[in-house]
This record gives sequence, C-alpha cells and structure tokens, in this order.
Amino acid sequence: MVRSFLSSMLIFIFLSQVEGKVNISIGPLFSSYLLLMDDNYSKGKWNTGVEIGVEDIIPTIGLKLRGSKVRFNVSNKQDANVYEYIPLSLCTSFDILPFVDVHWLNLSLETGFGFYFWKGLSDDEVVVLESGEKMDEKDYGFVGGLTLQLKPNRYIGLEFSTRYNYIASSNISKYGLYDEDEKLWENGVGLKFIIP
Repeated sequence: MVRSFLSSMLIFIFLSQVEGKVNISIGPLFSSYLLLMDDNYSKGKWNTGVEIGVEDIIPTIGLKLRGSKVRFNVSNKQDANVYEYIPLSLCTSFDILPFVDVHWLNLSLETGFGFYFWKGLSDDEVVVLESGEKMDEKDYGFVGGLTLQLKPNRYIGLEFSTRYNYIASSNISKYGLYDEDEKLWENGVGLKFIIP
C-alpha cells in the first residue's frame, strides 16, 4: 500500500512539475501524542516524526504522508511495560481559505486513512501472551485534523497542527482493555522545507 502510494506520488510530482504548479514539502514534526485506550486510561508523550507533502495536485487540494514512532510507558497490563506505536497516515489536504490571497498564510483541513503498527514490550522484547500469540498488532483507522501554516518566505513553512487518529482495533479486548477502539490525539508544530 505504501509503495503504491509513493509510486503514485512520484508520478503526480513529475507530471505537475512539467506544468510548474505543485509545491513539494518535507520536514520534521514535534508533537504531543495522547493515547486513549479506555474511558479512564490515557497516556501522553512528546515525540518527533516526519511529513512529506504535495500541494495543489488539483487547485487547493494536496496529499500528505506522515509517520512517527512513539513509546508509552504503561502500568503492568498483560506483562507489558511499554506500548510502541508506529502511526503512518495518508491524508488529503483541503485549503479552506482559498479566497484569502495571502502568500504567507494557509489553513487546511485534513482527512485520510491511518495504518497503525503497535507492540506490547517488556525489556524491549515483544510480549508473548499465555495463548502463545505475540502482542504485535497491525490496525487501520481514520485521521482528521487542521493545520495552520505560516510562511516567512517561499522555501520555509512553520506549521501548527491538531489531528485525531481513530484506530479500529479489532483485538484490543484480549489485552484486558474494554474499549473496542483506541484513539491518538496529536497536537504539534512542524518545520517544512518547500520545493517550489
């Protein structure tokens, strides 16, 4: 899935560069991730990530691919003392202020799909349950959020973002958690290097 997306993105970039309409951006993110697993259970963590974006594939619409790796220290649940998440998301980005002709300001609405790889670890080893299964899951979900981008010049953008990740965790109950699904709430800041 990720390979086919990257191939499609490269084709779009090539075709768009011929017409000179697309901006490509890449840069680091520094975000607070809040993990919600039950009504009364949540953990927070600051972490870095990376984002690649292509703007104006179609006027006011772009694509973003982002990823991170987050570790949460947890109380002793199923013998795991660390949950490791690798959230990867592919979003469509919609400029919600296309009528504001200001080159240094952009506000976008994002929605898309997420791929979530997570593990329960104890002493940096994947926990094996009594059933013999490893505490190693791959889940899908949805992402939605807003990003405010300020551009001091045409090559650099400073971004402030908030995103909600809904993870459809079909097997979460076997880990002693009662909520069927998990959520990751992300709030952060990023620096983007723009290739016009």
